[in-house]
Amino acid sequence: MPRGKPVFFLFIWGFKIRYKLLDKGTFFCPQCGGDRPYQHRVGRKWFRAYYIPLFPVGGAVNEHVQCEVCQGKFTMQALARPTSNQLSSLLLDGVRGVLVHVLRAGSMQSPVARATAVGEVQNAGLPTYDDAALEADFGVVPGDLNPLLSNLSGQLADQGKENLLRAAAKTALADGPLTDLERSVLNGTAASLGMTQAHTQGVISMVEQAAQRRG
Repeated sequence: MPRGKPVFFLFIWGFKIRYKLLDKGTFFCPQCGGDRPYQHRVGRKWFRAYYIPLFPVGGAVNEHVQCEVCQGKFTMQALARPTSNQLSSLLLDGVRGVLVHVLRAGSMQSPVARATAVGEVQNAGLPTYDDAALEADFGVVPGDLNPLLSNLSGQLADQGKENLLRAAAKTALADGPLTDLERSVLNGTAASLGMTQAHTQGVISMVEQAAQRRG
């Protein structure tokens, strides 16, 4: 009797990365240029047979942040940059802290200096801020603002740094010429923001000249 033809089986196999969702939130998307929802995902390689995943192989791979709007994928470092809302809050904390330090240097009881400080905080984005809130800040603002200002230094452009220093100088000059202690606070603030000495002096001089013209 003739033998039957041999039967061959095609074994289809391979590997595929499957992703697991670890977290969700809001971040500043570098590609969109604004605050966007994101997914924190991590992959793992799986062995597949006949397109069916059977078991994982190896450890986690390709951990990333994916924007839900543009679908761009970024390293985890993307989450280190604050969102627009976080940056606004951080900037407000910086303005309030610096102005309290300036007033502590000699103008805590000056009505005109306090009013100037309140106005600068309102202009920075907190319209409900008043003298009572300023008084409360005197009790809670720490003596060392360097950690906060150093953090801001990496987030603010030169214009933002100048605006903060300008607000501090206007407050210090509201009740008269700068004292040595007030000038020291301004210089220390600028140094923490990463401004050069020449840049700092230029901003302070402009505010002093404006105050003299008004006077």
